[in-house]
Amino acid sequence: MMRNAKISSMTVLVLCAAFAYGSARDKLARFSTPGPDRYADGSIVRDGECYALVWSPTGTTFSGFNADGTPVSSRDRVVLAGALAQDGKCRDAVFQIPAAEYEALKGGEWAVCLVDTRNLAGVPTGTRNGKPVRVNRWGIISGGVNITNANSTKPRLATGGTRSVASETTGGTRSVASVARATNLSAVPQNLLPPQITAIELTDGEVWLAVDGTVPYLDYTIISSETPNDFKPDYFSEVVEGDGRSEIAIGTIQSAKRRFFKVKRAE
Repeated sequence: MMRNAKISSMTVLVLCAAFAYGSARDKLARFSTPGPDRYADGSIVRDGECYALVWSPTGTTFSGFNADGTPVSSRDRVVLAGALAQDGKCRDAVFQIPAAEYEALKGGEWAVCLVDTRNLAGVPTGTRNGKPVRVNRWGIISGGVNITNANSTKPRLATGGTRSVASETTGGTRSVASVARATNLSAVPQNLLPPQITAIELTDGEVWLAVDGTVPYLDYTIISSETPNDFKPDYFSEVVEGDGRSEIAIGTIQSAKRRFFKVKRAE
């Protein structure tokens, strides 16, 4: 993002190297929200939280995010994402879409999503290479995405309600998005193997599990049971962020009613 740069009172996120060198055939997708936008627990989004411009084929709705920031459906596209939240809403933003990419997506459905990327400390983890680093939950924003030519000073409005068709029909009044809320739980990527418990240690009335095969975009917790077949949430368990490079340790309180353990994603 161009620091403190304003063009027609818009914050510009540049998809190519620099706006000045973009083709006149490129497209601009403009959007914002009135706020206050909220997480699933009702708290207001923190500054630096992520909003994503997404695309799906004609006649469909965006299928959602995997926890690693990729779309659930291989037919959908996460076009670009940015850390745009400020004062509880998405500030006025423009994504520049190169002409060739827009042509390949022309005729599909455009939408904007609020993405909860917070880590366990409650800090948004933002984006990398234009995609969310992690996705806890997400929510699609009701309202049109404004599409305009890069060399146009007047935005042309994409039509649509909860999503916007990538057409170039002209309009008079700018489309207004609704308040956003990230309530949809992200999916676990299909090819992700489950974590493995490699060691168990009992000490000072506590149980500690060494766990391998975790990933940094998921948090993990323990489920336990008195028998091998009746696992339930362990309310004394820690929640620990995954680590793609080394084992993690998760602890809980030792009890006669908790003799069998598994590790799962913390939701």
